Amino acid sequence: MTTFKNQKKVPLPVEKVTDTRILEHIGLTRNEANVYLELLRAGSSMAKSIAKITNMHRTSVYSCLQRLHRKGLVSTIVAEGKTYFEAVDPEKLLSLLKEREERLRTVLPELKKLKDTNFYTRHEVQYFKGKQGLKTVFDDILQTGKSYFGWGPEKDIEDLLKHYFVYYVRERKRKKIHARVIYFEDSRGKEYTKSPLINVRYLPQSMYEPTAHRVYGDNVVIILLEEDPLCIVIRNKAIAESYRKYFSILWNKAKN
Repeated sequence: MTTFKNQKKVPLPVEKVTDTRILEHIGLTRNEANVYLELLRAGSSMAKSIAKITNMHRTSVYSCLQRLHRKGLVSTIVAEGKTYFEAVDPEKLLSLLKEREERLRTVLPELKKLKDTNFYTRHEVQYFKGKQGLKTVFDDILQTGKSYFGWGPEKDIEDLLKHYFVYYVRERKRKKIHARVIYFEDSRGKEYTKSPLINVRYLPQSMYEPTAHRVYGDNVVIILLEEDPLCIVIRNKAIAESYRKYFSILWNKAKN
């Protein structure tokens, strides 16, 4: 039988996780994330110990522990009349994320109906700012599920989106979304040019411009690649067709 009396907590030899934003994105508050991370490091602990480590009031720690317990992220152990808390396997976080996704899916049909009733959605221009806006655009490409083409640098996009870009490539492969993309010569041999289901050609480096263009379905996206990127999405069939013709000219001039 495991005893917790005078148990000495030995810090795990892992780098301290200080950024709680990922846990916050899946539904935890910042305090809940801090408490959960400390439990992962410390193992079975009493609330007063967590309060001391996190510099939080004991009442706040108890509230966090109760909410984490309801979410299935914390278990309790009673030993020698004292209650100890323990973080469950982090894999549970994935199931928590899936539950949130499923709840969202149940209301998506109604949300789409609201958008479809909007007269202005037939011809619209949308602006997205920042990295999250850039992710929204690439999510739209995945959701459309249609093959796309475009030109402009991709390394800058990969650098900006990092882990999301890995997810995007994986999902594009899973959905069998093909692509034809024109990069510049400095991209030749780079890993992203070898992505699955993609056909690549190259333009001279002298033609470099800090904007990327992607056309999918009846949608055109223009991306200004800065630290805080700007995306302009044009949803218009005639404009998309014009971009297709221009792309054909570039494609014929580009080299394999």
